[in-house]
Amino acid sequence: MNSTSQQSSQFNYSVHGLRGVASIMVLIAHILGGTAEHIYSDRPGYVDGIVPFHNFGTFGVMLFFAISGFVILPSVMRYSPREFALRRLLRLYPLFLVTTLFFAALNGVTNRYPELNNVESVLFSLTFLDLFTTTKQVAPNAWSLTYEVMFYTLSCMTYFFLTRKMNVFWKIASLAIPILFTYHYPKALFFLSGAAVFWMYKSEITNGLKYSKTLEAIAFVVWVYLAATWDFKFRTYEFFEAYPTVIPGPALLILSTATYFFFAASRDSLTGKLLNNRVMFYFGTISYSFYLVHPYIYFATRYLFSSMGLFGENIFMSLLLFGATVFLLTTLFSHFSYLIFERMPYQIYFGQKIYRNRRIQNA
Repeated sequence: MNSTSQQSSQFNYSVHGLRGVASIMVLIAHILGGTAEHIYSDRPGYVDGIVPFHNFGTFGVMLFFAISGFVILPSVMRYSPREFALRRLLRLYPLFLVTTLFFAALNGVTNRYPELNNVESVLFSLTFLDLFTTTKQVAPNAWSLTYEVMFYTLSCMTYFFLTRKMNVFWKIASLAIPILFTYHYPKALFFLSGAAVFWMYKSEITNGLKYSKTLEAIAFVVWVYLAATWDFKFRTYEFFEAYPTVIPGPALLILSTATYFFFAASRDSLTGKLLNNRVMFYFGTISYSFYLVHPYIYFATRYLFSSMGLFGENIFMSLLLFGATVFLLTTLFSHFSYLIFERMPYQIYFGQKIYRNRRIQNA
C-alpha cells in the first residue's frame, strides 16, 4: 500500500489540527463581531476594520463542515448503520444536550430571547428538526449541529442503500433525497466537498501530483481572501446571481475551500507540518467542546468587563486583555467539558478513547 492510500486509512493529523483552527476562528469572529456591535459600536473605524476578520472567522464553521465530510465518510463505510448512529450519538449528544438545557433554563429565567422561550423551540432543537420548522436551535452555535446530523443521516442512508442488493427504487430515492436537501440547503456542499477529498485520496487518483506545496500555498491565499471578502448565507438563490463574478460567489467559496482542503489534507502538506504539534493536536481534540462552550464564556466575560469598566479607549489593549481572558477560560472549561461530556460517555460504552493514536508524526 503506497503512502497515498495509507493516509486515507490512517489518523490524519493535518485534518485534526484544522478542527482546532476552525474552532479558534469562530471564537475570534465572536470576539470581534460582538465587541463591534455591543461595546465599540460608536467607533466606525473599528466596526468597519474588523469586517474581513469577522467574515473569515465565521467561515470556520464551513471549514468544520468540510472536515466532517472527510472524516465521516470512512466511518459510514466502516460501521453498520446502527453502530455508526450510536457512535455519533454518544460522541455529540451528551454535550449538546447539556448546553441546550442549560441555555433553555437560563433563558427561561432571564427571558432575554423570548422567541426561544417555549417548549416547541426546545423540543425541535433537541431532535434536530429546527431546520424544517420556523424555530431556531436554542443553544448558541448549535445550528450547525443540525446540518451535521442531517449529513450523517443522509450519507449513511445513501451508502447503505447503494451497497446493498435491493429494489432500484430505494437506490434512486437514496440519491434523490440528498440532492433535494442540498438544493434547498446548499451548505451541505461543504460536507460533500470534504467527502470528495477523502474519496480522491482513497482512490489514489492524486498519485504523482507535482508542486503540491506551492499549489497549497496559492490555494490558501485565495481561500483566505475570498472568505474574508464575501459574507454569504449560502442560500439557494445566491447561486443564481452572477454578481460579483461570472461564477456565483458562493460557488467560488466552496471551490476555494475544497481546493485548499484537498492540499491541506495531504499527510505531507504545509498545513500538516504547521499543525503537527501537541498544542494543535490538543485544540483539535477539544474543538467540539471549544465550539459549544465558548459563547457562554464570551458572554459572561463581556458582562464582567463591561461592569468593571475594562473596555477602555485603547481598543487594541482592551481587546488583547479581553480576548486572552476569554481564550484561556474557554480552553479551561472546554478541557473538562471534553473529559466529562465527550470522552467519558464514549469510553464507558465502547471501551475506547475517541482519539486512540496520540503519537505526533515526525515533521
